[in-house]
Amino acid sequence: MKRLEQVLKNAKRTISDQELQQIFQESDYERFHTEVEKLVDRGVLVPVKAAKRNGRIPPLFNKYRIIKPPDDYTGDFESIRRLNPVLNLSGYLQRPEHYKKHLKVVEGISQYLWFNKDLLTRPMSRKERSFSVWGREKLIDEQSALVKDVLKFNGLDEDFLHYYDTPEPFFEYLHDRDKQMTVLVIENKDTWFTFRKLMQATGKNCIAGTVVNVVLYGEGNKITKRGALEDYSATMLGVQGGASGTAGQAPQFLYFGDLDWEGIRLFFRTRGANPTLEIKPFSALYQLMLELATTIKLPKSLDQRGVIAPLLEFLALLGLPEEERLGAILTEGKYIPQEIINYQVAATILK
Repeated sequence: MKRLEQVLKNAKRTISDQELQQIFQESDYERFHTEVEKLVDRGVLVPVKAAKRNGRIPPLFNKYRIIKPPDDYTGDFESIRRLNPVLNLSGYLQRPEHYKKHLKVVEGISQYLWFNKDLLTRPMSRKERSFSVWGREKLIDEQSALVKDVLKFNGLDEDFLHYYDTPEPFFEYLHDRDKQMTVLVIENKDTWFTFRKLMQATGKNCIAGTVVNVVLYGEGNKITKRGALEDYSATMLGVQGGASGTAGQAPQFLYFGDLDWEGIRLFFRTRGANPTLEIKPFSALYQLMLELATTIKLPKSLDQRGVIAPLLEFLALLGLPEEERLGAILTEGKYIPQEIINYQVAATILK
């Protein structure tokens, strides 16, 4: 059975007698001949007579055509019929091999059309939409050709998913100045761009009950460089460290990132690199992420290095010393990307 599977998995339509002998790993030629003839009798191999015989006794042909059994799509037809009718059901029923190829992408779109269709009328960033539809914030980036193929096959426009790109370069958005500035440092570009877009469009800057004057894109480890935020505070806000300066009182820095080990480590590294500043995690946004995560299947973290962060201290800073759910999520190797707070969610907490 294993040999048969190896023959059928051969990428080419034909196979030589020598390639067959490598698969069979049979040094006794007569036994090898018997096994090949069994596959010929079963209709798996058909001699290519134009290739002639190999001259050995008993003879085999130099080349055989592999006859692969037709794929059985019986179980797929019912799944296709359950797709949302906006999709090309008749096309998939006629060409079920396309459904097999599109499965992960088209099933996500179908579920979204059944249960969250209204969200498509309003924009999200590329990664926010990707997470909202498939539970993977990078799927559109990683499977862009497949996503385009699925949309085309189903007669859907390229802008069907209604997402916007977050172009480079961006670093900060200064909404206004106040005697005491509050700076929100955001780990990921899409989330930073979403808050910037909303604040510009609405003129509002009270996020989850906190007035925010500046949203700052952390750019991964860039924000953790020694004194990076202290220099920013001095040069851009006119405040040296924790002392008052031309801009008034010392600024308050809030940090907001992914709820995973690396996101927590980034917060502590940022705080440690800027000891003269007051830097706290933005508790309200993290709590909102945990609330939103209760109703979805969370993705598995790509960071499986096993390097933990001071979780208990982080939870205490969030005001959640007894929060066991986050610990369980991280222990299971899962995480909550900050893209879970997408454009529509952010719009509800901006006042």
